[in-house]
Amino acid sequence: MRLANVLVGDIVLVNRKGRVFHALVTHIEPHGLGVEPIDRRITYRRCGAREVIGHWARRGRPQEGEPTLAPTEQQLELGL
Repeated sequence: MRLANVLVGDIVLVNRKGRVFHALVTHIEPHGLGVEPIDRRITYRRCGAREVIGHWARRGRPQEGEPTLAPTEQQLELGL
């Protein structure tokens, strides 16, 4: 899997030596990822790109944007 879209804080599904587990990405390395497994019984802390078999982006709720700005009277007089 390509790791270009994986960011710190995302959740990945890893198959490391036959053990399949979910992990939280803690840092990005040149040839893989540093991970923190969700299951505490797993001791692996690194994985390569070929070992990642699934990816979920951790985005959260969208932020409320600023309200739309109304044009001022001077802008309306310009006629643009």
